[in-house]
Amino acid sequence: MTLKALVLSGGGSKGAYQVGVLKRLLVDSGNKYDIVTGISVGAINASYIAQFPVDEKPARVWECLADLWGQVTTSKIRKGWFPFGPLEALWKSSVYNSDPLGKWVRSGLDSTKVARSGRTLRIVTVSYDSGESFVATEKMPDIASWVLASAAFPVMLAPISIEGQLWADGGVRSVTPLGEAIRAGASAIDVVLCGDPDMKQSFQSKGKAACPALTLRTIELITNQIMRADLKIAGLKNDLAGPYRKVAIRVFKPSIDLDTIQSSLDFEQGPIQKMIQIGYDDAKIQG
Repeated sequence: MTLKALVLSGGGSKGAYQVGVLKRLLVDSGNKYDIVTGISVGAINASYIAQFPVDEKPARVWECLADLWGQVTTSKIRKGWFPFGPLEALWKSSVYNSDPLGKWVRSGLDSTKVARSGRTLRIVTVSYDSGESFVATEKMPDIASWVLASAAFPVMLAPISIEGQLWADGGVRSVTPLGEAIRAGASAIDVVLCGDPDMKQSFQSKGKAACPALTLRTIELITNQIMRADLKIAGLKNDLAGPYRKVAIRVFKPSIDLDTIQSSLDFEQGPIQKMIQIGYDDAKIQG
């Protein structure tokens, strides 16, 4: 039996790029994915896809994602702390108040639909308390909380309290949850990255403050290194004899540095739509 998986990486607002790639994969090519895995913004996109039955028309699935991203703005993701603004972050768990993100995600995510869809879902998050990663599945009664935990961009967005522990962005440990797709039984995997870890990037550091600009830049550099490791590990598993079977892996990644279009924590519609179009155009060439 062939099981097809979709793996969606983290990347903040660059998750819009994934929506563009998925227009090609779902609408044009009609791919149906038995398994969807995601980290950070990829967890949001994956969980929304997982609400639909496997036999749902792929174009209908994409329309749901496009509608979600067509309504997002920065104000629906984060806001400053009140009344002291950034200074309040000195005694808060994050630079920004991410309550709006919770409302945005929960507004269209139904745990019951996810559990009954027939798709396998894997969402990766990390505990601040133990340092260990945790993989949430489609069976979790409150999958939205685990999705929000995975999407809690380190330092910038507030971690989520679940069962007495604080949980944050799974990208701290892994940016592309390829391993989870393989363990779930996938024999063919489409991976959609929000950045090319080998691409030379352009960043103007002069005059930038430590927080948030340089902190955000540091996290992005670490993320790129983790992304390289994820892809290399997947390649090794394919090359080694042992319990791992051969898995067909296709990787879709941006042809340009998306950070030149919009910062990962800015969600304005003009750049969002531009990244969606770039994703679609790239997928036509790369796929």
